Amino acid sequence: MLLVLALGAITLSGLTSSIAAGAAESTPVAAGSSLYAADPVPLTPVQCGQCHLKHFRGLQKEGGRHQFECQGCHQVFHAYNPVKGNYAELMPRCADCHAQPHGEKHVLCLSCHVDPHTPLRAPAFSQLKAACADCHAGAAGQLKQFPSKHSEQACAVCHYDRHGYIPSCFECHKPHFPEQPLAACAECHPVHAPKKISFTPTTEAVICQDCHGEVFGKWQKSPSKHAQVNCTSCHRQHAEIPSCAECHQSPHPEAQLRMFPNCLDCHLDVHDLPVKTR
Repeated sequence: MLLVLALGAITLSGLTSSIAAGAAESTPVAAGSSLYAADPVPLTPVQCGQCHLKHFRGLQKEGGRHQFECQGCHQVFHAYNPVKGNYAELMPRCADCHAQPHGEKHVLCLSCHVDPHTPLRAPAFSQLKAACADCHAGAAGQLKQFPSKHSEQACAVCHYDRHGYIPSCFECHKPHFPEQPLAACAECHPVHAPKKISFTPTTEAVICQDCHGEVFGKWQKSPSKHAQVNCTSCHRQHAEIPSCAECHQSPHPEAQLRMFPNCLDCHLDVHDLPVKTR
């Protein structure tokens, strides 16, 4: 009996507390209350995004350099009046921050960047196809200065999906060897001047075998010390034929060198030199 009474008292106490809390919540806040004592702080982008989710997602995914506080562009909030038609005067202008980033020819920003919250997306790609060189003068100059099959293609053949799209070389070209990483392509071939081949100290010898398979096979199996030297150590530029004297100063007495001025009269093949077996 005592246990039942105790439980009833606890239940009644909890119910009384709940009723009192509900009454407090429904009581109007008095004017001049501490609720308004502090000054409001600017909203964060996440808080703005609670109502403007589309714009928040756009900035989140494709905002580029526009990923900063909303107040960086928007100074006045919720002041649009359809009667006044004041939308244009409330919205920030591109020129407030940007002068003419694409030159004097292209000043209608929103004709390409249709949404300032997704500046990396320029869906008006057809308008840009004939104007690439206006902004990308360096790439256009290389294509003209160093003619290749790339020079014969319109820019949109490679950059076809959207403005700023950088294709993989393997979309058109086969790799030199099965495991070739994509980054290795541009180490030797500048994309807008692919015949202007250059090597780096890290250029792998296996790349050479795709065109020079016979020579590569001899070099790879050779017992000579040349087989321990990477191709680009001697051929520092593509198609360069180095002089033996660049590495081997005076390997023999002068009289012998005068008698045999051409090293290959005796050493026969630089990629598979004869070696002493005993």
